Amino acid sequence: MKDLQTQNGVSKNYENAIKHIKILGAISLILAPLLSFIGWAIAHDSIGSFLHLNFSWTPTDATTKLTALSNPDLIFRYFLLPHYFIYASMPIYIGLALCVTYVTQKKAPWHSFGGLILSIIGAVYFIGVLGAFLSIPMGTVTMTSILKISFALCILVFVGNIVQGFGLYQSKLLPRWATILFILGNILILVFPGTENWMAIGSLLMVVGLAPLTKIIVNNQLRKMGSR
Repeated sequence: MKDLQTQNGVSKNYENAIKHIKILGAISLILAPLLSFIGWAIAHDSIGSFLHLNFSWTPTDATTKLTALSNPDLIFRYFLLPHYFIYASMPIYIGLALCVTYVTQKKAPWHSFGGLILSIIGAVYFIGVLGAFLSIPMGTVTMTSILKISFALCILVFVGNIVQGFGLYQSKLLPRWATILFILGNILILVFPGTENWMAIGSLLMVVGLAPLTKIIVNNQLRKMGSR
């Protein structure tokens, strides 16, 4: 009898753990691109500056003359704070990739796991690069060969997202428009690297594209909770 009670207890704990993991995964689908959207959006000093869409990188008005000797408040507002949001988003992008892998692994295994590996590699290197830039005074980072390689590997987080996006499309879990928005958002980030407003728009497209998947996962968990 004790063994049976123990097994039931372990089973319930396992089910509760899985439930919370799924909920956290659903949250990461929205939270990761939302944080990167905020980070890239607040790099601009006004709505007008944000809406000035250039097709090549140009420094924003607030950062044109920003150096390591500038007012610390300005450095925090226009350099550190935006990058803190991006820095915080990267571990959550790994959670996003794991969540998409969970829901697509049966119907699109190659896209699922291939995209996951690329996203994890990219997010890890992105964290390393941002850590290097944020840990020393602005503008004093030496672009060594290893840092250049790390920069190149950073983009894999968004390449992985695109691969997983095709897995979502193949699995038909979401409306086509949602999957297309998710893929398009990542493409914008890759096409306009360093151009914060385009990258923010790309992140926003990801939020909208993944919202239906978040809704599906949350509703499934609520339905299971209600049936008990």
